[in-house]
Amino acid sequence: MNGDEVLAAKVKGGESRRHRELKSLGVEWLRLEGCRAVATEVRLPMSAYRVDVAGYRSSGRLGVFGESFALECKQSRADFLRDAGGEDEVEGERAALTEEVMVLRELLRVHLPESRRGISLFCEYDEYDFGDLRHERWRRLVARLALLERKLESGVKFSRIARYGSANFCYLLVEEGVLRRMDEVPLGWGCLVREGDHLRLEREAKRLRSRDEAKLAYLERIAARRGRV
Repeated sequence: MNGDEVLAAKVKGGESRRHRELKSLGVEWLRLEGCRAVATEVRLPMSAYRVDVAGYRSSGRLGVFGESFALECKQSRADFLRDAGGEDEVEGERAALTEEVMVLRELLRVHLPESRRGISLFCEYDEYDFGDLRHERWRRLVARLALLERKLESGVKFSRIARYGSANFCYLLVEEGVLRRMDEVPLGWGCLVREGDHLRLEREAKRLRSRDEAKLAYLERIAARRGRV
């Protein structure tokens, strides 16, 4: 793809043509699933996350809430991996790594007294600056810890959406080749794979519990966005 084609593939906000097409396919799929209320770029209830396509299917009974859907579109593997971290796994690794960093810090404090900042009169209460330290293990651990902190902030989207019960059914909508194996699909999520102008259902989503007040908030947000589908 040349420079002109790359520019042509972009739309307002930096969204690619392929991603926009995936969202359109997601909108159509939800309508075929019986969702009469569908919108794109909707913020989920009980979280700060926004999903690419949101839908609500009525129960058809007065006073009984229907079912909510959340679709996330991923056009590349890198895009998928950015959000695919498991929260429990990342939390566990961070805890273990934090302990390892603290142990190493104590060793460095003993062996490198010149790193003492001199803020406190007593060395045991003082702070130490290892920022310029050329210690391979220290730098590696600190870099990995910083990466995990960032991942917990923004790289566990799929895991948290399912845990929060933001929607009853969550689906990944991907281009062919984005997933290498079906066991990469996040726990509780389903998977739809693009085949030209259609979607192939690869895995059914598990029905997640979502509170009635969350469904009502979701439906209101879908209604507010419907004019932009």
